[in-house]
Parts: sequence; structure tokens; C-alpha cells
Amino acid sequence: MSMRFVLALALLAVGCADREVGHSEHDVTVDTEDDLAWRQHQANLAFAESYVPRCVPASTRPRVLVTGFGRFRSVADNATGRMVERLLPELSYPVTATPADGEVDAPAAQLAVAQGTMTLPSLGEVDVCAMILPVFWDLAGALVLLEAESFAPDLVAMNGVARERQPVWIEMGAINAVSGASDGSSVLAPHRPGSPIIEGGLWARPNLATWSALRGTTTEFDEVLQGIELAGFPRVSNDYLCNDTTYVVGYGLDHPDEPLSLMVASHPRDDERAALILRLTRDQSHVPRWFAHWPSRLVDDPSRLDAAAALLSAQIEAQLLALQANDLPTPGDNALADKPADSTGGG
Repeated sequence: MSMRFVLALALLAVGCADREVGHSEHDVTVDTEDDLAWRQHQANLAFAESYVPRCVPASTRPRVLVTGFGRFRSVADNATGRMVERLLPELSYPVTATPADGEVDAPAAQLAVAQGTMTLPSLGEVDVCAMILPVFWDLAGALVLLEAESFAPDLVAMNGVARERQPVWIEMGAINAVSGASDGSSVLAPHRPGSPIIEGGLWARPNLATWSALRGTTTEFDEVLQGIELAGFPRVSNDYLCNDTTYVVGYGLDHPDEPLSLMVASHPRDDERAALILRLTRDQSHVPRWFAHWPSRLVDDPSRLDAAAALLSAQIEAQLLALQANDLPTPGDNALADKPADSTGGG
């Protein structure tokens, strides 16, 4: 019996997303009243609409889709992008500068995608689609979904930074709400803070993983990288781009053949495109997916980045080994959480 077939049967039993009811034109709306915001929105939208996935199935080996982020706001060099870069020699971190006032922050320059293989101690070679994402509302999640539709991964491991020093928070879920903060462009922000990411979606949406396997991974922890915690949900402070990407990706994996509207403009212009409509066809509701928040100060020390990249690889291997052993993924459960729901902190 194939791994994918076993997982599909398991998800029928747990019913991960059976209460969600779809979308509407009110899904995350970015404020485009300002002329620069409109131009930034149009650049992001044109890039998403023309995007051609770069990862395709190349063998019968396990397939992993892993993501980190690039620069945003005060984070000029993102530790998670640097960690993912270490997994594949084919991937290069996209070093870009903040544009001058009044100029669009080009999304293409901030994306890096590569396909290759990495060797895991107990599994040998696995195929990897590695992405370093632009920190833009909805665009990051849309790009992950487009690669997932093409690559058909066995798991999706997403990563971003939070506090300077902290444990690794393995997020067990995401909330259906956005902050009012501007994204990496420093131009685009949600039109209505607190509005839903997907209208009609669950307020607190679980991720899917073999949680004991992820929590059991270890490395050389220290005052910056302070261990591993399973993070409960909802946490109302966890409402920025990491959460947006997690929610969009999870919803899209679980809802094939349902038009998904993203990057909706608050003030559309006549005869101009106002939203991205994704129409995914591959049912990936069985695919494990999680988001991990990492300490931002990892980027200051190459040895810490190496340790973090090794820990990320160990998490990936732990989940793949669990799948092979039929230790099947389950929806996030706050009863397992080390960091409780509604606690302070987020990312």
C-alpha cells in the first residue's frame, strides 16, 4: 500500500477541515488606495499570475517542500532563508536592498527557488524543493501552493523568524486573521486589521504533523536557540506574514477545485486586475504541513545557522520516518502544546 494512499485514509478518519465553508471576495484585502500601494500590488499580482513552478517530480524518492523568508522591515538578513540555503547547494539567498522612496519593491528579486537532493542519515537521498520567499501578504502563500501543485511533496515545512532569542516554536495551527502591519515592501498592509484570511474558514485552523516526532529532534541548544516547543493556537499575537502564509497554504492544500481569491485590492482601478484567483486541482489534504518560528539572532553566527539547518533537516527526516512507520500525522491539538494558546508572543 502506498504512503500517499495510507495517509489519505488516515485523514478521512480525522476530518481535518470538514467545517470550512469556502471563500468570498472579502478574503484578505490589501489597502491599495495610495498610488504606490496600487503599483506594488500590481507588480505582485503580475508576478504571481505569470509564475511558472520550478520544481517537478523527478524520482520515486520522498519529496520535501521547505521554505524560509528573505528580508523584511528591520530584518535585513533572514535566518530562515539562510538555513534553507544551507540545505541545497543549488539555492542562493536573494540579497536585495530596500528600494528608494516611491519605488516598487520588485517581488521577483526576493524569491529564490531550487530543486535538488539532500542526504538524510537514516533515509538517504530525498528530493527537495527549497524556497526563500518574499515577505508579501498572500503572495508568499500563493507561491508555495503553486510549487506544491507541481511538485506533489510528501511534506511541507515552512519557517520564519520571531524573537531574537527563543525556543523553536513548531506551530500546531494558524488563525484566520491578519494584523494591520505592512509587509516586507513597507507599503502594503491589510485594509481592515483583524479581517479574515479566508472568509468562512476556521478561526483556528490546525496544521498536520506527527508532533511527537518533530518535538523529539535535538541539536546543540544555547542561549539563542533555546530548545523546541509545540506552540498552541490560536495565539492572537501570531497574525503577521508567517501566520498568513501558514493559513493560505494549509487551506489551499485541503481545498482542491475551489477558486481561492488572494491579494485582493481594496481600491481597484477600472479595467485593472484586482485579485489573484488560484484554481488548484491536486488533493493534498493528507500532506503533513507545519510552520516553525526560529530566533532571528541565528543569522549572527554561521555555526548557529549550521546547527539550525541540521535541526531543520532532522525535523524533515523525523516526519518522513514517521510516515514510513505508519505513525500518521494528526491535526494540531492544544492538549499537546508546550506554548499554550492565547499566550503572549507570536510572529
